[in-house]
Amino acid sequence: MKTKKIVALVLSMAMVLGVVAACTEKTPESSAASSEASSAASSEATESSEDTTESDSGEAQFTELEIAEVSDDSDSVLIYGWNEEFPGLVDKYSQVKHTVVTTDSDHYQAKLDQVLTSGEEAPDLFVCDADYASKYMNSTNTLAINDLGIAYAELEQMYTYTLQFACDDSNIIKGLAWQACPCGVFYNRALTQEYLGVSEPEDVAANFASWDAFLDAAKQVKDKSAGKVKLISGIDDIWRSYLNTRTQGWIVNGELVIDPEMEKYFDLGKTLFDEDLTWKTTQWSDAWTNNAGNKSTVAYFGPMWLGHFCLPFGQDGYDADQFGTWGLTNAPAPSFWGGTWMMASKYCDMKASCAQIMRDISLTDANLQAMADEGEFVNSVKIMEAQAANTNFHVDWLGGQNPAAVLLASASTIDNSTVGQDDQSINAEFTAAANAYFDGTIGSVAEAEDTFTNALKDLGIIS
Repeated sequence: MKTKKIVALVLSMAMVLGVVAACTEKTPESSAASSEASSAASSEATESSEDTTESDSGEAQFTELEIAEVSDDSDSVLIYGWNEEFPGLVDKYSQVKHTVVTTDSDHYQAKLDQVLTSGEEAPDLFVCDADYASKYMNSTNTLAINDLGIAYAELEQMYTYTLQFACDDSNIIKGLAWQACPCGVFYNRALTQEYLGVSEPEDVAANFASWDAFLDAAKQVKDKSAGKVKLISGIDDIWRSYLNTRTQGWIVNGELVIDPEMEKYFDLGKTLFDEDLTWKTTQWSDAWTNNAGNKSTVAYFGPMWLGHFCLPFGQDGYDADQFGTWGLTNAPAPSFWGGTWMMASKYCDMKASCAQIMRDISLTDANLQAMADEGEFVNSVKIMEAQAANTNFHVDWLGGQNPAAVLLASASTIDNSTVGQDDQSINAEFTAAANAYFDGTIGSVAEAEDTFTNALKDLGIIS
């Protein structure tokens, strides 16, 4: 007899939609058979090029499987997540019956790994953020969206990078996101006026038009403030701008590749450190956050969720004197940070309902428009282009600015093809080696790269 699953999943900043129904547990034998069938289907599709979706350049990019006819075998979708954001969206925008189980973010992956291995209380639908979503999409623990009855033709308005990110190694799409997370530069208008002589986004943009311009601006802010104000709080604020502009991933044919963009990050980061052009904070530290409110830091690189939810100038009732005093301009290079992807587990027996949730959250124009009207950069080219052109749209916490107009170009040019399933661990080891080089613990770039390489060998990522 099947037992109902009572788990739910929470979504944090991402892009797709799921369904809310409780799946029943399946035996290990049936789970294995399902995984083998899915793997065989993926292999078949790759070998026969069954169907593809083309990128804007016309190059074939996604492999589409046969679209399944789906139904539900239980009465509620079991969802797993690490906070209340995704369940809140399901409650607001979908009528699908669901149960939610949340696990704190520090233990969330361990919980997922446990239930996906055993099948006990495994979710029908779960969400992952950008740091580790690829790990699950590149496994047999998740279903292709085609297996939920969702066709690629339904995704034509989504930003390409969010779909690239959601692919397994056979270019089969396995997850959806309702949110896109292109990064811009949030800046304190009063500080840019005082130290850079400008305050409007189109004028401030010149200071971030290139990395040379950025470096000049950092020196100018330090000099004019006598070191009391810095352009950015920490070197890692610009890390993703380099990471997201690589042309090659970390691992190519089993070998480590250090893209030339990362060499440039070593160089600029060392200059920023040695010339004391930042406060040398770490992202998410108290000092890093507080520097946005104490007027010691001019700018923060990030997407809309960072400004709205995580820094003091975007939250109602939090540092009220900062609310509306910041603006947004373009960064020197397009990049993204974060996002949340919905995925169905291999144990899902609520396929129709999960597909409905995904459609409700990430593919229904009315729902996406409502999110966009609240300041979200949603995963719809059509809606965000219209929002950028809407002269009546503005965000109060950005001083009445329309952020969509700034972020639109970046969202369209992000290439996410370099992401790999071990990137969370690899990125952590790279930044550790880079920071050791910046502070002088490691004496050269070559030594930092050797340290990085050896760390990956110790982790078994490379041999």
